[in-house]
Amino acid sequence: MPATDSHVPITAQPWRTSLTMLVFAGLFGYVAFRLQFLQIDQSKKLVELGERQRTRTWTIQAPRGGLYDSDGSPLAVSDGTWNITADPVYMDDRLRATVELSRILDLPREDLRKEFELPRNGRTIARGITDDQANEVKKLKLGGVFVRREFSRRYPEGPLAAHTLGFVLRDGKGGAGIEQVFDGDLSGTPGKEIVTVDALGKPSLTDAESIPAQPGAHVQLTISAPIQRFLEEALMAQVAACKPLSAAALVVRPSTGEVVAMASWPTFDPTDLTKLQISALRNNVLTFPYEPGSTMKPLFAGAAVADRLTTFSEMINCEKGAWTYGEGRAKRTIREKTGGHGILSVTDGIAYSDNILMAKLGVRMQPERMQEWMRLFGFGRTLGFTLPGEEPGLLPRANPWTRVNEGMSLPIGHGFMVTPLQLAMAHAAVANGGVWLPPRIIKRVWIVEGERERDLPLPVLPEPHRIYTPEVAAALQVAMTHTLTEGTAKAAELDGYTAAGKTGTSEKVVNGRYSNGDNIGSFVCWAPAEPQMRPELLCLVVVDDPSVGKGFGSIVAAPVVQQVLQKSLEYLRVPKHPVPEATTPVRAPTNAAARTTPRPAATPTGTTPRIRR
Repeated sequence: MPATDSHVPITAQPWRTSLTMLVFAGLFGYVAFRLQFLQIDQSKKLVELGERQRTRTWTIQAPRGGLYDSDGSPLAVSDGTWNITADPVYMDDRLRATVELSRILDLPREDLRKEFELPRNGRTIARGITDDQANEVKKLKLGGVFVRREFSRRYPEGPLAAHTLGFVLRDGKGGAGIEQVFDGDLSGTPGKEIVTVDALGKPSLTDAESIPAQPGAHVQLTISAPIQRFLEEALMAQVAACKPLSAAALVVRPSTGEVVAMASWPTFDPTDLTKLQISALRNNVLTFPYEPGSTMKPLFAGAAVADRLTTFSEMINCEKGAWTYGEGRAKRTIREKTGGHGILSVTDGIAYSDNILMAKLGVRMQPERMQEWMRLFGFGRTLGFTLPGEEPGLLPRANPWTRVNEGMSLPIGHGFMVTPLQLAMAHAAVANGGVWLPPRIIKRVWIVEGERERDLPLPVLPEPHRIYTPEVAAALQVAMTHTLTEGTAKAAELDGYTAAGKTGTSEKVVNGRYSNGDNIGSFVCWAPAEPQMRPELLCLVVVDDPSVGKGFGSIVAAPVVQQVLQKSLEYLRVPKHPVPEATTPVRAPTNAAARTTPRPAATPTGTTPRIRR
């Protein structure tokens, strides 16, 4: 039997070779793909991730810029304090940190130990520590313990001018007023501190980088802190006495358009926002549209004189308190609730606040021309004021306007709405020789760069424009002085200063009808009001629906204006005029006899004019 060969011949198996090569090719392809993905596609992201793992970045808060009054006194400043934070995960000696921080910060060791045992980083250990405490903690060089600078807002004058200044929220953003409008400039530019850490999170002492914060800009206002205080004290006293729904007041420098003081009630304390009510955030000087009532009468009388429809000395029959006017089928009757007057000059009509006289002037003017005058006064539009929330007011929507409606209503201050700011600036134009100026409250904005200061652009304001000629404005000012010498505001005369002004009382609309018991009392006045002298200050006070006493402007608003102007003019050391000799009071005539002067002659006994307050 032949021997059998036990070796099986090996034949070539090309599929094995191909499979092996395919497997290795796939592996190399996958490696190449991952290399491209990691080193090319994801390289930027991975580098950033690595940087975050080996570096720690802290934001350095920038000190917020200050707010100052017109004399440079601080109204809002930022006080720097220090905070201590800890990252327990990266602390290298918790026992030493507990003992030393307890000693320096006067904190219980047990409380610190509990903080350091927590597995979360970013623990706040202490706030508002002193410079000496911060320096001691820095010298310890404790791993995972950091000393950071923080700024808090402080208002040296407390709640003074709260609606103007506003407040700062907990996140450092401005919440109202100037703090909100100029938040970008006031906030400055935060800095950065970047520190390299090792695998255990301990910071390197050699690879630190610091980008300093850039302090915010400073803002100087036209507000005068002493005059602001006079205004708020007088207004708050009147609010306590008559208990209105709301009130607004402002003081303006007519020759520049500067707002010297501005107050609104209800108000708030920017240093304690826990008691803040939403209604208190409303700045009534800008956001309270109301019918101006009789404070509109001088403005329209001046318009009629400027258009040569009348003169201040013209004698007009005031119909003893009732007058009906018709145009086509439309008729309307105006009645004086105070009883009315006989024959008055236009000047007396302003002083005694006669509705019928003003309505008669109104029907002389073309309605289209009346619309032009309303725009010249600045009504029905915002004035471009710097503070937020300004309302445009409201003009009649009827198209076209008619003499029976708008012609008889607008001259007596009914049928449209203005804000206190709009009305004050319109009267300031009279005091300024007939030139309307935009209201402004920002005097200067600047930043400090090293040892020098650089001014920033001021807010853009509307262009000034002329309303009256200088002659008409001067004559209107003289006519308005009669309001304080013999008219509705005799009790508001100033000691040593000639003043011009006008009271106003308007009925509020309740359930679609004018309410006899819901009134808005106001008074606008400026001084000195003498020929060839520049008026220094104008003050307007508006009191909404007082619940105690009568709501006449002569009662609820005029006393506040009188106090504020008297104190402010004396504070500014405006010279007083010599005390004039006593004169016989002037009474309105009852006959139609012509007169050549605006001042009325003495009238027979028993014909004293009734005053509309």
